[in-house]
Amino acid sequence: MRVLVTGGAGYVGSFTVRRLLAAGHEVVVVDNLSTGRREAVRGCPLRMADIRDPAGMGPVFEEFRPEAVIHFAALKSSEESLRDIGTYFGVNVTGTQNVLDLCARTGVERFVFSSSCAVYGTPQICPVDETAPVRPESPYGETKYLSERMIASYGQATGLRYANLRYFNAAGAADDASLGEYAGPAATQLLPVAVRATLGLAPALRIFGDDYPTPDGTALRDYIHVEDLAQAHVRVLEGLDTDERCGPVNLGRGQPVSVRELIDALRHVSEKDTTVTTAPRRPGDPGLSWADPDLALSRFGWRAERDLDHIVRTAWDWHTGTPASLE
Repeated sequence: MRVLVTGGAGYVGSFTVRRLLAAGHEVVVVDNLSTGRREAVRGCPLRMADIRDPAGMGPVFEEFRPEAVIHFAALKSSEESLRDIGTYFGVNVTGTQNVLDLCARTGVERFVFSSSCAVYGTPQICPVDETAPVRPESPYGETKYLSERMIASYGQATGLRYANLRYFNAAGAADDASLGEYAGPAATQLLPVAVRATLGLAPALRIFGDDYPTPDGTALRDYIHVEDLAQAHVRVLEGLDTDERCGPVNLGRGQPVSVRELIDALRHVSEKDTTVTTAPRRPGDPGLSWADPDLALSRFGWRAERDLDHIVRTAWDWHTGTPASLE
């Protein structure tokens, strides 16, 4: 299958590109490299373009004529979205509309969207399944849900088969430490931030909120290994062979992990201590959020295979073996 991957030089995108190539698909990556890395997609054609620029994106679609699109390109920080709402709507919503217009124009048949559990906000019941109310608590979550609705409308109007993958917290790195997450001083993702603190690159790891209604007072999340997540994208793309399979799909391990439990796992793997301080809760951060992943298994035969120890161990090996990943 000819697959165009927007944002394919980013974290989850680059792992998915590897999986697509290994499965025999023909792949072209589109990325503006604002956060992506050229070296993450060596051996795959990379076209520099911005999804906000239809004139720049159009020739890529016209020349490659993709049969399928996996759409990763987006901004992804709930906290940042509160400070820069306009940019988030411009990239995540208008950018997605531009991609969908090009799909309609060039006859793309399948569309896999990198959505987020942020569409649920703070779920009323966990684990959360795809029938749960959608109540985003940040502009970021709102942009993801608006994009989902737009994708569904294009699907209904054009026959585009689609899946909106609501995944939870991507983490980890390749087993051989050949690829992972690049997370510099401005990183907000918990695991790389914790690694930075453990290595002395930051004075301490701040825990935002230790008064949640959880066993240890810290927020509960669902961490999923990036390799499992990449495999899910490929499995879903290949499985979109009927209209009945279209719609939202949760991707997670279905096992809640608290902030303190993740820090303890890092201490175990690294055999080092992590200095921790506490800070008030951040706006837009739910206290409880983990997936019911059963639909992904029943509809596409996918489930996560790697546990928390594997997630933390591969991340630690990647960051310590690749100092540039933390610069």
